[in-house]
Amino acid sequence: MSVQLYVYYRVAADDVEAALVAFRKARVEAPIELLQRPEADAEGHWTWMEIYPAGWTHREPQVAAAMAPWLVGVRKVERFEMLG
Repeated sequence: MSVQLYVYYRVAADDVEAALVAFRKARVEAPIELLQRPEADAEGHWTWMEIYPAGWTHREPQVAAAMAPWLVGVRKVERFEMLG
């Protein structure tokens, strides 16, 4: 079965632009999606989610290293498989 990764974490509002640049540089041309919750949390942090399609999960460590300086809290990695 093919595995997809869903990775989520928080970024401080003041770091959003720098974190986005870091993500884009680390992603290069990989088809990794980056989403953001529509609103910040009570502390002003934004929740981001990276989605790694099957066949691209090997890129997660590279992106994780690039994003580490911008994280507020921990980076959570979830693995899912397609059903049916």
